[in-house]
Amino acid sequence: MKLRKQLVLLLCFLLLGAVVFATGDQESSSADTAAADSDLHEIYRILPKVPLSGVFDPNMKDRSGIEKAFPVKPNDPDNIVIGWSEITLANPWFVGVSDEAHRLAEKYGYELKFLVADYDIQRQSQHIDTFITQDVDIIVVDPVDIMAPAADIKRAVDAGIPTICIGTVPDYSAPILTTVIPNPFENGFASGEYIGKTWSVNEEINAGYIIGVMGSSTSESRGCGAVSGIVYGRAQKLGVDMSREDAMLLGYNLFEEIKTKGKFSYPKLKFNVLAWGVGSWTDEGGMTAAEDMITAHKEDMNLILGGNDFMAMGALKAVTNNGLKSQIKVAACGADGFREALELIKSGDLMCTGPFAGTAVGAAAVELIHKIFAEGYDAGNMPMGSYFPASVISPETIDDYYDPDTSNPFYKLQPVLFRSIPEILASGK
Repeated sequence: MKLRKQLVLLLCFLLLGAVVFATGDQESSSADTAAADSDLHEIYRILPKVPLSGVFDPNMKDRSGIEKAFPVKPNDPDNIVIGWSEITLANPWFVGVSDEAHRLAEKYGYELKFLVADYDIQRQSQHIDTFITQDVDIIVVDPVDIMAPAADIKRAVDAGIPTICIGTVPDYSAPILTTVIPNPFENGFASGEYIGKTWSVNEEINAGYIIGVMGSSTSESRGCGAVSGIVYGRAQKLGVDMSREDAMLLGYNLFEEIKTKGKFSYPKLKFNVLAWGVGSWTDEGGMTAAEDMITAHKEDMNLILGGNDFMAMGALKAVTNNGLKSQIKVAACGADGFREALELIKSGDLMCTGPFAGTAVGAAAVELIHKIFAEGYDAGNMPMGSYFPASVISPETIDDYYDPDTSNPFYKLQPVLFRSIPEILASGK
């Protein structure tokens, strides 16, 4: 009996030691993680945030364990069927998506079932249900809303159909392979930095900002990137000591002020946003939003930032109609590289834009599908957003992007390099 008690006590001691050891190990691991995080700039510690979509995340989580209906076997290797739900065909950007998707699908011999949601969340949900019923091989979704498609995509995955998004990164609960998209934040940042550096040192920037739609990760991150880039460019121009990460964090906080207060003022960098409006991605929407801003701030405003080419071109019409071209400059913040916008950059009527073409997105999505089905590409651990390289198209760089082939409605397209999460983390960007 005494021996049994001794053994029980010994066993309890060993178990307690194991628990203490394991707990200590977990605490040590947590401490190591916290220490690693503390070495990061705050801008990286607050990720993910909708207005920061596209910012490199050094803590990017592995996605290989998420069920995404991958690997996938086609129903018929000789007849790959793609189901595609597009937001709209209301402007040339989306038409470019459709045209290139159809062109490459035909080139590779794929069947493309292309449906248009017309900004209707319920209709897009019905599209995905239709594709599930039709048992397509893969689905492409251009999300009408970042939250809405997550449950629909989960149904598709449960049915064994993988999904790729384009244009806008959806909510992180959506079990997609990836999102094919130019980098909205970094494109906005590049445009903003250019504006900040080229603006007169002695003059304040008093801007109006036209967003596509608030709540879209693409819209918000492009605007946040533009504000951050202007902050960084102005800091360099005015000799203010500020790192790129500092500028990103300040830009994020200032953009949040636009969302909550409709404006902000930052005298240290002589940079203010006086008003913002919704342009719904179109030149008509951009013109209407600009007219409202001009009516309210005609005496002070000297810059209008459009969230894409079409809204910027609409704003330019409003500025011209009001006889204010000598006072108010207009810039597109990182999108789209539409031919008409490139012509306006050449003529000096538009300050800048960025490479964010619908044709590039449509082509890249089908190219990724081809890599998966024809080349055996492992898409099992890709990031939520597979971003294209970012840059600014300005008078100084226009010749690198201008395509003499007038059949191309956008800039000269560049091939897209798709990377896994480990590859991105290894590269550090």
